[in-house]
Amino acid sequence: MVSIRAGLLAVVLTSSGAVAAPRMALVALGDCKDPDLLRYARQFEERLSERVGPQLLPEEQFQARVGPPPTHALDEARRQVSTAENLFYNDRVADSLALLDQTLAELERLPPGPERAKIFGDAQLIRGMTLSAQRRRDASDDAFRAVLRVDPRHVMSPDAFSPTFRQRFEKLRTELARARKARLSVQSQPTGATVYVDGFALGHTPATLDLVPGTYQTIPPSRAPCLQQPRDGRETPLGNALKLALLLEVDQLVVLRLDRPAAGPSWLSAAVLNAQTAQRTREGGIQLGSGRSGGDDLGELARFVVTGEAGERVVPVNPSTGQASVLALPPPAAVSQPQLISTRTWRTPTGIALTATGAVALGLGVLFQVKANDSASKFNQAYAGGAAPLPSQVGTVDGYRSDAHTQQTLAYVGYAVGAVALGTGLWLWITDGKATGTTVVAGPGSLSLAGRF
Repeated sequence: MVSIRAGLLAVVLTSSGAVAAPRMALVALGDCKDPDLLRYARQFEERLSERVGPQLLPEEQFQARVGPPPTHALDEARRQVSTAENLFYNDRVADSLALLDQTLAELERLPPGPERAKIFGDAQLIRGMTLSAQRRRDASDDAFRAVLRVDPRHVMSPDAFSPTFRQRFEKLRTELARARKARLSVQSQPTGATVYVDGFALGHTPATLDLVPGTYQTIPPSRAPCLQQPRDGRETPLGNALKLALLLEVDQLVVLRLDRPAAGPSWLSAAVLNAQTAQRTREGGIQLGSGRSGGDDLGELARFVVTGEAGERVVPVNPSTGQASVLALPPPAAVSQPQLISTRTWRTPTGIALTATGAVALGLGVLFQVKANDSASKFNQAYAGGAAPLPSQVGTVDGYRSDAHTQQTLAYVGYAVGAVALGTGLWLWITDGKATGTTVVAGPGSLSLAGRF
């Protein structure tokens, strides 16, 4: 039995004819991997398109205006895999494994496709070798399985892998071919959407996939574009949405958000932003999860967005009266005064404390160094010019020498502790507190899914 925690997203592609230029665009705001947000965004876009028709910016024009995903991220991932391979062959196995884990984590945030799939496969195979070099046989086999379960016909290159690794790889291929499979059926409207699993294209909808039970990860795209909201709960500034509207060359941008408060019902809210005046034209929401909610609710919300007429299911928000915004967007003045979100963490107070500790330790080191020099000078004076101390002074002179050794050791400890604490403290302090950026996610014409099978 197959269990998928993320909902399936049906991707509806539309085509634009030779009509008037689109004047409105829709963008979802929140967690761009939230299947519920993506589903409501698709359904609301259908309702909105029924009312405004070609005035709503279609997906292909959105992608053309925002621009395709940059290729430098994939190029950088490819270089990291090559560097990790060189580190492995230079006996820097731990460094190679750390770089591969970092690269695989970064790949999860990139769009699926052939290039990402190839980099994923190369990274996992090299990772399998590094884990084997650390005598972690089970983890090494899991890395090889990660490739074979989505690309069962993959062949190890004899130029890059030893016969021992190739024999293990073939043995795992045979085991996976005989292993129990979980059947997954994927459908979409319209049909023909590409199904990606771990970045690999495994077919087009409607599709039935037989997969080895395990955890699979992909990036679920949205038919409607999405503004990624930081996970720490801080709101995305209104200025970012307005900048997106100007970039898309539309008069109005409709921002859709799904709110799930800790107590009470969930709400789906929409705000209309005027790109020319930097004002919220109107804003309203509908309550979800009640017996009256359904397709008509989205239709009424779409009518409210287009005409301003609020039906019985739509709760309007009037920012001019001081009523709280369901979207929690800042006032329009924020557009002319860009906001930086401070993300200072424990690193700042820790860095300050370590910097102060390091300065004190260095000061103590200097103090003990001065005392050590003074004790050594007194010891040397006792034997200056070939003279020798009197028998009654021998104990005192030996004490000078012992004090000099002790104080010199304490000076060295102060220098070492001070340098480490000061350097670490400054690094933690300086590197903390960078502002969180806003990511624009535009889903390609395909269907991806995430879940545990």
